[in-house]
Amino acid sequence: MTESDALREEISRLAAAAEADPKTTSNLKSLAVQLWANFNDFAVEDLEDILRDEWRARGLPFNDNAEI
Repeated sequence: MTESDALREEISRLAAAAEADPKTTSNLKSLAVQLWANFNDFAVEDLEDILRDEWRARGLPFNDNAEI
C-alpha cells in the first residue's frame, strides 16, 4: 500500500465517522493538520482539498474557513 492509498483509506474512515456524527468533524483545516502529522509527503492544502472532496461526495457540512 502506498502512502497515497493509506491517506485515502484514512480520509474515508474520517468521512464515515463524520457521517455518524457531523458535528465533531466539520473543521477541515484541523483534520488536514492532524493528517499532515502522519502523511508528510502531502501539503496541508492538498490534504484539505482531498478532505473537502470526500465531504462533498457524502453531502456532509464542512468549514474550510476555520482557524487552525
